[in-house]
Amino acid sequence: MRGLSAFGDGKGLSVLKNPAAMTVYVVQISDLHLFAKSHQRLLGVDTEASFLAVQKAIVSLDPLPDVLLLTGDLAQDGSAAAYARLRSYLQTLPIDTYWLAGNHDRLHVMNLELHGGRLHAEKSFSRENWSFILLNSLVPGRDSGYLTDRTLLWLRQELQRSRANHHHVLLALHHPPFSVDSDWLDQSALQQPERLFGVLDEFDHVRLVIFGHVHQELHRRRRGVDYFACPSTCVQFLPKSSQFALEVIPPALRQLWLEPDGSFKTQVQRVEAALQTPNLAAKGY
Repeated sequence: MRGLSAFGDGKGLSVLKNPAAMTVYVVQISDLHLFAKSHQRLLGVDTEASFLAVQKAIVSLDPLPDVLLLTGDLAQDGSAAAYARLRSYLQTLPIDTYWLAGNHDRLHVMNLELHGGRLHAEKSFSRENWSFILLNSLVPGRDSGYLTDRTLLWLRQELQRSRANHHHVLLALHHPPFSVDSDWLDQSALQQPERLFGVLDEFDHVRLVIFGHVHQELHRRRRGVDYFACPSTCVQFLPKSSQFALEVIPPALRQLWLEPDGSFKTQVQRVEAALQTPNLAAKGY
């Protein structure tokens, strides 16, 4: 388990404090890369076995999270069978679970399969005095991400609504909106991120942005907003590598405690039981 990081809200005080609000406990997982058939391997790693070990770690948390967020690349092959099996696993959890798509996913198949019980397809919801907004940065057929005009218009409307409700905001997407100092990964980041920043800079109640895609732990800060990457539940990419490279380090989940005043704490918890040795000779996937 990594050390706990605490952050202030980094903003003005335009959001009114609700003294009756409680801490919202969130867990993020990302980049599961499941397949149509059980126990297929990605870069030498059984992605389903690894995910199930991470899920077991989540179930063992005390208390359980209020919200579980899955930030994309849930299936490697975009198959209905992979999503259906994932649904069967997630529906055993007594946790409200939300998801968004990554570059390996097929959004229309996800919409058909990933709902029911406490598994939700909604991309905007609230808990206590926090609003959660989940963005679709998927561009079919491409590894890089992009936010359409329609998506950015919807984001602006959701931010206006959350501000009117005096809520703090957690924003989630799959692709990082800036360089992660890794040449090969940076080619598949969010394209034209200034379009996203242009919307976010209009508001002062966005507290943090979380994403996946890079299979590693990362923290950046921009104009008072904290940005966090989550490691994968399967293989991990070597940070700051110019070419494709893997790191032998356990999969992980990210924990976040969102406070009523807009501050938060976060940590990455590695799951030793999920560690498998990947194919370090691989040149890509």
